[in-house]
Amino acid sequence: MIFPWLVVLGCCFAEAESQLVYKLNKIECLVNKTRVKNVSCHVKAISWNMAVVNMDCFMIFPLYPEVRMQVFVKDYSNQYKPFLIDVAIKMCEVIQKRNFISYGVIIWKLFKRFTNVNHTCPFSGQLSARNGYLDTSLLPPFPHGSYLVSLTIVDSSSANKEYVGTIKFFLQSMELIKSKKAAKALV
Repeated sequence: MIFPWLVVLGCCFAEAESQLVYKLNKIECLVNKTRVKNVSCHVKAISWNMAVVNMDCFMIFPLYPEVRMQVFVKDYSNQYKPFLIDVAIKMCEVIQKRNFISYGVIIWKLFKRFTNVNHTCPFSGQLSARNGYLDTSLLPPFPHGSYLVSLTIVDSSSANKEYVGTIKFFLQSMELIKSKKAAKALV
């Protein structure tokens, strides 16, 4: 009777030692040129486990963003297929704490931490993000693999919801790669 419990506890401790990370591999920014100008999106590798995003754009008109967040997983045939999440979020309601949709709260926490967008709607002028990364404490654990997170942004201030842009984050869910130099130093 004790042996099965030891196996379960051993599995729990073995799982606790492995650490999941989300590494950004690539970013694509597609925008409506009549709404946004001077767009730049870059991924900068920091280490084997981490890369950061730097983005800049200038909003020509004030923006009341509505974001459609979709997650895709790369399958065995190198095609991206839908994966669990496809949700529309009215960001102004999340910011004003009238809507507590979990994915909207995650996006808002990331915006406040890494961008100059730290106020209520509308957003206008120069918008920038510096040294942004996907914190594993904010997301549920995804299975290991390659993912595409697509954020399609529309302006909800008008009746016909004008397209503003799409940001595509290509990322990898993987185990933390430990440095061999640190392991040798411990021995």
